[in-house]
Amino acid sequence: MKKKLFQSVLFLTLLAIGVSCTQRMDVPLRSGDEKLVVEGYLFPKDSVSWIRLTKTSAYFSDAPSPAIRHAKVWVRHGQKQWLLSESDLQPGRYFLRDTSFHLIPSDTFQLKIKLQTPVGGYTDYESRTPVPPLRIHTDSIGIEFAPDFKKWMIRFYGQDLPGKDYYLFNSRVNGKIVSDSILLKTVRQDVFFDGRYVSGMVVQVLNENLLKSGDAYTLLASNITKEYYDYLRALQDEVADKNPLFSGPPANATGNISHGAMGFFTAFFTNRYRVTIQSLRKRNKVRRFR
Repeated sequence: MKKKLFQSVLFLTLLAIGVSCTQRMDVPLRSGDEKLVVEGYLFPKDSVSWIRLTKTSAYFSDAPSPAIRHAKVWVRHGQKQWLLSESDLQPGRYFLRDTSFHLIPSDTFQLKIKLQTPVGGYTDYESRTPVPPLRIHTDSIGIEFAPDFKKWMIRFYGQDLPGKDYYLFNSRVNGKIVSDSILLKTVRQDVFFDGRYVSGMVVQVLNENLLKSGDAYTLLASNITKEYYDYLRALQDEVADKNPLFSGPPANATGNISHGAMGFFTAFFTNRYRVTIQSLRKRNKVRRFR
């Protein structure tokens, strides 16, 4: 009798624990203060410079970040200024189409933003960025397939100049950027090869299906500022996979926009090295293109 009673009590206890462990609990979360988010790039005349303005959204929201429309956005350099125009097809994105604009290396450009309605308590925001000169030169590239990972490895060959440099590498296949995700961009500093010839450093890793024989592949190599290098590294650290037990708490990457707005405004020149891939049948070997 006592044994049956004990078994009954044990069953009810386990049942209660099971029910309590699966009970749904609604925990109210603060939405946080709304902030302006700026993504801005100045390029030389061979590319169109642009600025994108959005607002932060709730953490668990699966909707796109709200675009900020009808803002006044312009770029200044010395006594000159250029007004950007908003795209009709891409709300919140502003393009600099003035043909008189040209980027000057080793100089500083300023961004000015005026919103129609305040975001984060402000209508006026600004930023400024230096323009690093283009010091990277691509002598040739190597393309290698890693069968264990099913990835293409893009290797860089070229001379690094003496002096501290920070680099950004992107890939374009058949005219389309394929490294648009933050984790697919590669940033490097020349601390280990300053002033030396770089022979086969991996600068891009692409999925297997992104390259095939006959494709036109372009490696984009840019000199960037240390501040933008640090910003990209911080973003990559935050979005990369983490160990839930040993990783630190998430934090926003530090940008360069006034009033605590998020995002970054930068400018850089880019060296392009384009090849047409004739054959990649020996995919596990390095195929070097000049």
